[in-house]
Amino acid sequence: MEKQLLLQGVRVLCLEQAMVLPYGSAFLADWGAEVIRVESPDHIGIERSGGGWPDNQPLEDWWNGTGLYTEWNRGKKSVVINVYEPEGKQLFLELVKKSDIVADNFRPPTLEKLGLDHDSLVKVKPNIITMTLNAEGSTGPYKFMGARARTADSMSGLSYIAGYDNDIPLRVSGNYMDHIGGLTAGFLLLAAIHYMRQTGKGLRLDASMNESGTVCIAPSLLAAQYGIEYPRSGSGHPWGKAPYNVYPAKGEDQWVAITVSNDTEWAALKEAMGNPDWAHAKTFDTTIGRWDNRKELDSKLATWTGSLEKRGIQAILQEQNVPAGALLNVKDTFEDPHYEEREFFESLTPELAKTPSQSRYVGRKFTGHPWKLPETPHQFGAAPDFGQHNEEILQGLLGLSTEEVAKLKEDGVVWDTPTPREIELRKPGRNA
Repeated sequence: MEKQLLLQGVRVLCLEQAMVLPYGSAFLADWGAEVIRVESPDHIGIERSGGGWPDNQPLEDWWNGTGLYTEWNRGKKSVVINVYEPEGKQLFLELVKKSDIVADNFRPPTLEKLGLDHDSLVKVKPNIITMTLNAEGSTGPYKFMGARARTADSMSGLSYIAGYDNDIPLRVSGNYMDHIGGLTAGFLLLAAIHYMRQTGKGLRLDASMNESGTVCIAPSLLAAQYGIEYPRSGSGHPWGKAPYNVYPAKGEDQWVAITVSNDTEWAALKEAMGNPDWAHAKTFDTTIGRWDNRKELDSKLATWTGSLEKRGIQAILQEQNVPAGALLNVKDTFEDPHYEEREFFESLTPELAKTPSQSRYVGRKFTGHPWKLPETPHQFGAAPDFGQHNEEILQGLLGLSTEEVAKLKEDGVVWDTPTPREIELRKPGRNA
């Protein structure tokens, strides 16, 4: 008997933009939820206009199938409704009645002004689950602030502790906060679905990208309460472990990470290197000695690593129970046998590609899940074209006739493409 998808029968409406919520809601689609993007004709967002097309060549309908959009909107559906129009707002409320979750990543008071906030939606469906995931949350003095992942990274404290000795603060990565915030959203929504199944009741969920990042600097927060502030340490350990860094390997821009946490691992590292004379200096005999002389230690160790291939170093040290890992570039990652055996990457199959834009991505690799649930199957679908499911949702779900849908399009309530102004504003190369 074929196993049922974990979230089969769950319907999610997403008023989502950019990256953070699309990333989080994609997991729900993977597990079988019907995730419907309710999109705006006059604000298509960075995810539909941000590039990443195959061969770096957009098609004429460039708003369909950018790489960024395709990665984080797999398996969803798209309906395009102008909710600023009274008829459009009513269509949305009719969809709410038939859904379990409404999720958004807009800052206040966007939905309050539209009458689509939690307090308004529970009047339509009392047990609806709503979730707002934005930079600063829905309460507090910062709730009205606009933000992107970079500013949330900064305000969480992450940027301040990231960087090199005596240098400026650096961001962790361009989209780190989108990923950690998206994982937060996925976790929250799964918990809410479980609660709904147990009680029959809905919930209001309030999530913050900023706070998702602050959770990641717990050691620094604890230290600060005692007046301790560790200096920025680049790739090194912030308070006492050495060697603990990235080191050059043989070849151009090739690196390996080595982390030694105690005397046992240090002895094993010396053995793996062939017990060179410099490694037996008294300055390196103790943990504190290695820390105090870490720059000299790093320089000596780099001489050894620089003569060997990065994967070879990894194998030698792992054999000696010394934590070490080759730094994989993007190409390395795609080709790594470990990822292949674990079937981490997902590919779009021809039968799932229903449109020309989707066909461009057949066979290309997309990131899968950072976990395995062997007893819980999942699915992998194409990201929807703009308004691809208008008829399916409006006619099949809401019961409108073909004539009624045509009239809604004629009146500018339902759209199959972005507005002409939005197409002109965001078309590739316009601001180059």
